[in-house]
Amino acid sequence: MTATRAGAVLGVLCAVTFVASMIASAEADPIKVLDGDTIKIDDTRVRLFGIDAPEGAQTCDDGRWSPGPLARQALIDFIDGRPVECRQVDYDRRNKRPVSLCFADGDDLQALMVGAGWAWAYLQFSSQYVELERRAAARGVGVHAHRCEKPWEWRARKRKRTPGDRL
Repeated sequence: MTATRAGAVLGVLCAVTFVASMIASAEADPIKVLDGDTIKIDDTRVRLFGIDAPEGAQTCDDGRWSPGPLARQALIDFIDGRPVECRQVDYDRRNKRPVSLCFADGDDLQALMVGAGWAWAYLQFSSQYVELERRAAARGVGVHAHRCEKPWEWRARKRKRTPGDRL
């Protein structure tokens, strides 16, 4: 077996183990919503796959509107105490956390967030939610009702800023 194939098999086994543990944990303990695209189950931070929600410190409309806390609350409301199942599809090596498709009683949390305008389709990783984003933008809901920078652009600008720059 080649090293690449062995690595792939190991990755699949880790993903299966992760899914099983996430299902058990999600049903035993409540999910903690950290922001609009990250939840915590026990001690594991889980990034929702294929979407990017506004950052907590990110503002829109020239600093007059803060969507991050509203996106977080939307995810809390979508979960609404229901059991959450997460299926790992990738691993974020930079932030050392699983990236998963997560469902509350079978409802796709990623689709709910994008469809309600509280997250963007994260095209760098998936095109799965593009049509939902287009519809949300057409309806002018959530972030689409405001002048908002996409979170990945906001983060890139933040990384490049000089100490005297304001965000």
